[in-house]
Amino acid sequence: MVHVIGGDRPAGSRRKSGNAREALRLDWLNGDVAELRSAYERACRVSDLDHCQWIEIAAACSRLRALVHEPTRSVAHDCAIVYFHGGGWIVGSPATHADISGALCEQTGLRVISVDYRLAPEHKAPAPVEDGMSALEFLLADERGPDRLSSAFLCGDSAGGAIAMAVERYSKPSMRERIAGVVSFYAGFGLTRGESMELYGSREEGLDPATIERYWALAHDAKGSSPYSIPALQSDSPVPVYLLVCGRDPLRDDSLAMARVLRANGRDVAVDMVEAGTHGFLHDGFGSSLASDTLKRVGRWIEDKRNWNLNRRR
Repeated sequence: MVHVIGGDRPAGSRRKSGNAREALRLDWLNGDVAELRSAYERACRVSDLDHCQWIEIAAACSRLRALVHEPTRSVAHDCAIVYFHGGGWIVGSPATHADISGALCEQTGLRVISVDYRLAPEHKAPAPVEDGMSALEFLLADERGPDRLSSAFLCGDSAGGAIAMAVERYSKPSMRERIAGVVSFYAGFGLTRGESMELYGSREEGLDPATIERYWALAHDAKGSSPYSIPALQSDSPVPVYLLVCGRDPLRDDSLAMARVLRANGRDVAVDMVEAGTHGFLHDGFGSSLASDTLKRVGRWIEDKRNWNLNRRR
């Protein structure tokens, strides 16, 4: 069943927060990926990471690291959120999205481990999914002793939301049993046509059909299928899903289509429709009531699912 658990009234204009992302003027459609990546990192990297630490993750096919946020008040040492940043699969890092992952950490009281997954086009799908599964397997491993997690939530925004969904979908059953839930913030699943794209698609923001098609092409091998597509992600998994949908987002219809498919497969799905939300609004963290209130709802859902999971395993 799909529950609408949020709902702000639509705003009369697009959000303008004045942050570094709003000031970026990049040619997302034609720009060189390396230059886009460098400019994005310079503009959007969160400067204050003194309260975080980088860790190395043992991975079979790559050198993998993650940025760890520790909450001021911890509610559970053996449960954490494994986070995947956005950026169209081609730009971004845990440092550029630490404003979201840090706010999520403080709101939930859970450690947030943001994975520095490999980026396209150098590393096409399923490389980010493999990195996510490697990180999850490492964190759940018995060999970690007291640092071992007994359960984890998978979470991500935009492209990272699709990665989080794919990590759950392709994890082996023994790992899936310990995934307490998947949280996807305004993710893209390959749709480039529809009402939301017509209403809110923006070349300037890199969220018009042609630019999104470019991200998708760069993220995939031309001959391969996509692990991020809606057909690939449909399953009858018992893992609950939380889909945050922005009413004023070009990718709104992606998440709504995903919700319909998951519901048809009998999944436990919560849809939080934030009517006034635009793509990326959670970067405001606790700086805006819209983002703060949304994170509170996310936190309540995670707490409910964590408690349910604890009771189920007793």
